[in-house]
Amino acid sequence: MFIDYVPQAFYYYTTYYRPYEAYLRPLRRGLYLSQSYFYRYFFPHLYPAYALLQRILSGGSSGGAPDLASLALLALLALIALKLLDMVRKTVLYWIGVAVRLALWLIVAAVGVYVWQRGVEASVEDLGWVVGYLAGLGDEGERIGKGRAARREGDARRIPKRQPGSRRRTRGAGWS
Repeated sequence: MFIDYVPQAFYYYTTYYRPYEAYLRPLRRGLYLSQSYFYRYFFPHLYPAYALLQRILSGGSSGGAPDLASLALLALLALIALKLLDMVRKTVLYWIGVAVRLALWLIVAAVGVYVWQRGVEASVEDLGWVVGYLAGLGDEGERIGKGRAARREGDARRIPKRQPGSRRRTRGAGWS
């Protein structure tokens, strides 16, 4: 079983980092204790289902191809997995929506508190300043962008053009 290899892999990983073993020893101990808890309390109840599933999926004792019941069980397990993933997706989307709505309402409340403390006239003046500042940033970005574009066009003009009719030899499959 896969669970038996985890402590061994963890041991090899921690012995490589010998100086840190004192810090990693509690983690390894916790891993061993959690596995012993699993084997003591959960494994006895899960093993019959595991053995039955293995016997069904392996095709019984004959070792042949899986029968119709095993394929139906596989399809059922796939449907259950898809339903669970759909529920997880819906839950995550719900909580993301809640967080976005909460953030928007917090912004509205913050603006309301700001207007309440500064007054309407001062808030409108501040809003005008912010809009002017952002417009200035946009104009500055446009000016910088035009300057960079002009430099790139100049760089492109300085690249020597190929003479018509001159054919240079290149490496590769016929690139000219």
